[in-house]
Amino acid sequence: MVTLVNASKKKRLEPVDLELGPGAYALVGPNGAGKSTLLGLLAGRLAPSGGRVLLAGHAARTPAASRMRAYVPQQIAWPRHLRAGEVLEAARRMRAAAPAEVRAAADRMGLREVLGRPVGQLSGGLRQRLALAAGLLGEPRVWLLDEPASALDPGGFARLVDWVSDHRERGGCVIVSAHRPEEVEALADEVLLLAAGRLRARGPVGSFYRYRLEDGRDLEEVLPGAHVLREPVDTLREVLYEEGSS
Repeated sequence: MVTLVNASKKKRLEPVDLELGPGAYALVGPNGAGKSTLLGLLAGRLAPSGGRVLLAGHAARTPAASRMRAYVPQQIAWPRHLRAGEVLEAARRMRAAAPAEVRAAADRMGLREVLGRPVGQLSGGLRQRLALAAGLLGEPRVWLLDEPASALDPGGFARLVDWVSDHRERGGCVIVSAHRPEEVEALADEVLLLAAGRLRARGPVGSFYRYRLEDGRDLEEVLPGAHVLREPVDTLREVLYEEGSS
């Protein structure tokens, strides 16, 4: 579904080969690792310096690829006077989606009660819910989400997790950049670990964290009521802490 063949971006991302099928993938790494650059290449916002970036065989910067993806950046600044419903209607028209998709996206993110309110009157959490509803409206096959949970309230995050889960169960592909372990665990099946513009490792989410009980014993089986602590395995620790502190 998503293919990178020796794809690179000068001074930002070294050549990388990737093949991503249906499922959910978390881009993890310190600031400057190349996560947003990789998303920008997949979104067609950036042109690769070398190699190829393909979505279902279509070059990422072609109309055919644009029709099959959704991209939600970290921040979107809409005119404050626009009403939430107007934002979703504009997104629907851009995608040539059915009118029912507006209500469906609003319901997904719990926005039905605020559709008549101006964007400038919405809280930060509601604005992020609106960004996701507008970006994912019509549910194209490939979702590209750049730190979508950073400004979400807990209720909005729960709704996003449900939507991502449903999408990947229907055969969609979700690629999301995330920092907090709980976000990675809730939103993804696999981790793509990046550092200094290089893909360092790839594997199931559970292979990047070690779990133990509060008293220090290794966790062999989760017991009801046990307080479980999470810590990164050595590969993840080296990237997030040692390189992040240099």
